[in-house]
Amino acid sequence: KKFPVLATLVSSVASLIILFFGFILISPDQTIQTLSWRIPILLMITYTLSLPIKDFKDIAGDKKYAIWTIPVIFGEKKSRLIIASGLFISFMLSVFFLNEKRLFGWAVIFGILAFLTTINEKINPRKLPYWILALVFVYGLILVKIIFLK
Repeated sequence: KKFPVLATLVSSVASLIILFFGFILISPDQTIQTLSWRIPILLMITYTLSLPIKDFKDIAGDKKYAIWTIPVIFGEKKSRLIIASGLFISFMLSVFFLNEKRLFGWAVIFGILAFLTTINEKINPRKLPYWILALVFVYGLILVKIIFLK
């Protein structure tokens, strides 16, 4: 928790372990060999870039206990810009890692919406993760429609 990128990277690896177990459970041959390497890499990068959004919830407490989160190091305003950029990059990376050009327009739209939502200082920082989660959910539905329900 004392090192912002390392703590987020550990959280992203933990999330990937859950993905691997879930994939093994539903895979006919009960292995992860058929899982494309692109998906875990995409998720690890995306989680590492996006998970710092959760650090807005207790900036004062993190400062008090010397927990070096991005908002503690850079302040709320700059952190919103840094994390918003990470969110935008995450949406754009989905197009390239999934090799699905039809997602490009949607990734731009949802990346911009996530960026603008995150930098909007009128939105309570504690509620930011919920707004972003809603955008990711809708983008995920579109992604499934485009890739799997042709």
